[in-house]
Amino acid sequence: MTRINSKAFFSAVLKAIACTRNSNTDQAQYAVGVLEPASRIRAFEAELGDRELAHPEAEQVLGWLETTFETKGTPDEERSYYRGRIAELSGLTLVRAGVAA
Repeated sequence: MTRINSKAFFSAVLKAIACTRNSNTDQAQYAVGVLEPASRIRAFEAELGDRELAHPEAEQVLGWLETTFETKGTPDEERSYYRGRIAELSGLTLVRAGVAA
């Protein structure tokens, strides 16, 4: 397994959350499915500090990202683009749900 550039990984994940359009008008669902996972990601990044991100931890963060995509109704093509971009920028070679990059 290769090393993950943690800073680039978190930056790309948070950018994906910020840049994807929200098609869900339910404020309660948005709070649970977007705001909470994004908050967990930021908190985890802070908790990680200078320690290297492990692949299982990256998988967890990608799970939270996937929750935001599902809640926002992000199209599959856009999801795929952001997964690829995250992998490219961070050096991640294994990503969630069998998608290889």
